[in-house]
Amino acid sequence: MEKEEEKEEEKVNRIESSYITSQMIGSFFASLFIGLGIYGTGWLIVIIIKDNGGIPPTSLWPIIWGIIFGFTLILLTLTYIFDGMYYRNFAYEISEKFITIWYGRLTRTKTTIPFSRIQNIAIHQNIRDRLLNIYTVKIETAGSSAAVSSSQKGVVRPEGYIPAIKDPKELESMINRLVHRYTQDISKVVQDKVFMDSNVAFDELIAYFIAKMREKDQLRTSVKKLRENSNWTQERLAEKIGVSRTTIEYLEAGEYVPSLTLALRISHVFNVSIEDVFELE
Repeated sequence: MEKEEEKEEEKVNRIESSYITSQMIGSFFASLFIGLGIYGTGWLIVIIIKDNGGIPPTSLWPIIWGIIFGFTLILLTLTYIFDGMYYRNFAYEISEKFITIWYGRLTRTKTTIPFSRIQNIAIHQNIRDRLLNIYTVKIETAGSSAAVSSSQKGVVRPEGYIPAIKDPKELESMINRLVHRYTQDISKVVQDKVFMDSNVAFDELIAYFIAKMREKDQLRTSVKKLRENSNWTQERLAEKIGVSRTTIEYLEAGEYVPSLTLALRISHVFNVSIEDVFELE
């Protein structure tokens, strides 16, 4: 299983290493502002001591500068370590129907976004990204909650978040093309046989569903047995053949009769013949 997952991830795309540099710059400026606050606090202490007729200790400023330097060093070190983990763990892949994103630091998360849920694609570039010539792609989806959207880094972000891309135009074009094909293009055969003949469309639809209901009572499936022998979950099998987990659930329960294309995909995934997967009673 692990070797198979490694082979799959060899095909995925990686983000630019400039991502770490961008985060280090951000942390440096954050430590700079905090350092100014600490420096201002030092002057406030000096003023209060002088107003009370005292003399500020000579060791005050070395202590303040030591705190500022130590805080900056710790913040930059933590940024390098944890954002380095994020960079190494981040990957994404675009298939025919899904965008899959792997991300995380100490733990790793996998998000799969169907093209049917994509509503908008935005390309973002802040000041740091301009200096490093990288971009961030934000993919807005339908039905994503705030909890899901913020799960990547503890802040509110879209479900599809891909930072540190060198050339986002090709990625945006590919996603737009696949989304259009998946959600808007209609087969000419379907147009001719369903939409162009409104008088018989409903009757043919009812007849089709009745035939399918009869077929499922005559079909025996080995999908569940083959899946369990391969140590796969329903979600993993669904991803491999490009369907939802619910489809796999219905298939295994004998409540769904697959098309010839889907039956071939399933047999190819398990490397067996169709007869080994489906059998007429």
